[in-house]
Amino acid sequence: MKLKPVILTLIFAGLIGLALYTSQKENEEAKKQTPAAQNTGLKPGSMAPDFTLHSLDGKQISLKEYRGKKVILNFWATWCPPCREEMPEMQKFYQDYKQKDVEILAVNLEYSETKPEKVRDFVKEYELAFPVPLDEKNTTGKQFRAVSIPTSYFIDKEGTITKMHIGPMDYELMENEIKKMN
Repeated sequence: MKLKPVILTLIFAGLIGLALYTSQKENEEAKKQTPAAQNTGLKPGSMAPDFTLHSLDGKQISLKEYRGKKVILNFWATWCPPCREEMPEMQKFYQDYKQKDVEILAVNLEYSETKPEKVRDFVKEYELAFPVPLDEKNTTGKQFRAVSIPTSYFIDKEGTITKMHIGPMDYELMENEIKKMN
């Protein structure tokens, strides 16, 4: 009968050891990842995943339609102060570069908006002329791992991501990144 407590103690000690070993391995794997690899965006050099969303006027917009152009893919929301800050810069840049095979796609994360009309009012208020696809279910935001906004991706003519930028963009940043592309 004395054998039973010894066996239970050994089993318990073994389970604790296994739990500690598993926890240590998970911690080692997490340390190997850089912050960018921990769900904060797709890496430069990778192909941008395609998506299809609807615009404010109901038209379908697919990223693959823009192959052959340099694309700035921006994720934003109307309630985001840094997003509001960058919109005039993006509009000015779009006006200057739209004839130079450069496109801006400003994906609104509509799932986070209180009312869809806010997006339409925002576009009108800022006089935005570039396409504004609506990510109603956050499928594209998740696909691009846009966990903080604004998040922007610079995509070359072949569809390869050349840079990811978190935070508001200004004219100079957009111009410099577009000039670096092939």
